[in-house]
Amino acid sequence: MSAQSQDVRLPSGQVTGIVLAGGASRRMGRNKALLPMEGMSLIERTVHALDKVSGRVILSANDPGPYQFLGLECVPDLYVGQGPMAGLHAALKSSRSTWNLVAACDMPYIHERFLQGLLDLANMQDTADAIIPVVEGRMHPLLAAYRREAAESLERRLIRGQLRMVEWVQELNAVFANEEELAEVTGLDPRRILFNMNTPVDYKAAGGLLNTEE
Repeated sequence: MSAQSQDVRLPSGQVTGIVLAGGASRRMGRNKALLPMEGMSLIERTVHALDKVSGRVILSANDPGPYQFLGLECVPDLYVGQGPMAGLHAALKSSRSTWNLVAACDMPYIHERFLQGLLDLANMQDTADAIIPVVEGRMHPLLAAYRREAAESLERRLIRGQLRMVEWVQELNAVFANEEELAEVTGLDPRRILFNMNTPVDYKAAGGLLNTEE
């Protein structure tokens, strides 16, 4: 059921890719999105994967300066200072697509076949608001697929200052795709794909070379 990586692009406008790049990277000590990995930055890897399955890719960030080299449209938060939920909310409000793929830019093994698998699951659903991976009992709402209309419930939570994303996705009519299902649909190891980096140790474990020079 998995799509071939060279033939996964959907018609322009059918899917929007959303790159979340607003994290403070405090535990890493530097901007995670710009760390090099196999010849390109992490954010470039994320953009390239999304571009293969999306008609439009947008960047969710309040400071577009470090990412101008990407040439992407940048969408700032409408509710500033309220974390990744605010970034996702603003991007969904900007979207013109029914389905939207969201990806944080700290997952070095992101792959277009995994993203396409989420879309395959989404296309089987008539009423679902989201497709959320669940691996080893943990939800991963920052590499997932969302309907544009999910912005409405996000906004209600942002207004109330309820900023726990896991609690929000649990109130959605979401499909929670488990590890076995994801592996079958994508042909990939979900544990590897969903590995995210928060510290220099994580970065080294992912195969990067942390440059300590500024």
